[in-house]
Amino acid sequence: MSGKLLVFPDTGVLIAMIVYPRTRYGALSLAGEVLELYQTGAFGMVIGQSIVDELEEVIDDRFAAQRGRMVSLLKPFAGQFTRRPTPAEIAAVSSACNDPTDAPIFASAVIARPDIVLANDFEAFHTPAAKSFWQQHRITVESLYGLLCVFGRRQRRETPAR
Repeated sequence: MSGKLLVFPDTGVLIAMIVYPRTRYGALSLAGEVLELYQTGAFGMVIGQSIVDELEEVIDDRFAAQRGRMVSLLKPFAGQFTRRPTPAEIAAVSSACNDPTDAPIFASAVIARPDIVLANDFEAFHTPAAKSFWQQHRITVESLYGLLCVFGRRQRRETPAR
């Protein structure tokens, strides 16, 4: 996989890719476009066991009809999920997380050593503290839209000056 970006998707992104790859009008959603990029080999994915645990719980609880799609997406990764973080590893990242339930995900990303953490949870993964954390670990954080920008599928919007 040399030369390819390695992307670590959070649970919400995987749910969007599995459950909402298309809009209600049938067009590809942002998640669907990212899934399509992945399926064409534009980037590699690394998935943590903590993400899989959370994903299975959410799919079984809210989207049981989509379990088959989840299994299909995860099948190529079977036996290759990164390990669950230790309590010490979770504690070490907790200062970067404003929600303690995200600490295992942050720690899993550090273990996975991706180029990009892919998350649309702006209140957890894109805060100033989180961005500083990712930068310290030489990891970029992107949203679905942001990842599409990385691959030239979208244009970054300028943030208005305040």
